[in-house]
Amino acid sequence: MPAASTSKRLDQLRVVVTRPAHQAEHLCHLIEQAGGTAIRLPVIEITAPDDIQAAQDKLSQLENFNTAIFTSANAVEGLFKLAPPLFSWPPNTQVAAIGKRTASILRAHAIPVNIIPNQEFNSEVLLQSDAMNSVSGKKIMIFKGTGGRTLLSETLTERGAYIETIDLYQRKRPNKGLRNIQQAGKSGSIDLFVVTSNEGLQNLFEMATTNEQEWLLTTPLVVISERTAQLAKTLGFSHNSVVAHEASDEGLLNSLEQWYAGRFRRGI
Repeated sequence: MPAASTSKRLDQLRVVVTRPAHQAEHLCHLIEQAGGTAIRLPVIEITAPDDIQAAQDKLSQLENFNTAIFTSANAVEGLFKLAPPLFSWPPNTQVAAIGKRTASILRAHAIPVNIIPNQEFNSEVLLQSDAMNSVSGKKIMIFKGTGGRTLLSETLTERGAYIETIDLYQRKRPNKGLRNIQQAGKSGSIDLFVVTSNEGLQNLFEMATTNEQEWLLTTPLVVISERTAQLAKTLGFSHNSVVAHEASDEGLLNSLEQWYAGRFRRGI
């Protein structure tokens, strides 16, 4: 298809992007390049961990570990915010990344990625890899944010690995509601929300007042995992969430395009 015809493939579609502010721009640019309107509504704020010294102390022991697992792009960015100026990656420590974007940022920092899921980009698929099934006696450091899932550390410990977790950032819910977004939606100009994590969806729901929630629950969602789609059902969203086939900005854009194309067939 010629480039000219693809430039308007999301013509007049208004999408609320809920990613943290520093991570939203690429997706917003893709939406706008395709003729849509991206409305920025960060539902997670990324800040430094409470105990920076503890993170730096653990980081100083990295060369003693066989493998490091990065659970998110925020973990990579957190590493380089807290690492000393002359930090370099120890050559004997292998790297596993959950997600293409995480791997891409690691490589941009000249850190080779040895292990990455080749299907869905989540902890479950990473744990199915050969490398994560042969960990008895190995030392593994998990780079993550404060809180979050414990599946990786628990499963790898059960498989005989020694696990150290290092919190490089924390996530906070913004103290604001959805008033401006809801007003736009009432005028018929909000089509759907893009939400990229369970925490983000929970925050979005909790940021809304009771009246705002009533409107929010009738608005379609595009998400990146079945877990988030299931949470949407639990929270009471009336539409079946669109789950992107690939957990990337391009995958989200593709799902938006499919939803938009199907909109006319559905008579919306």
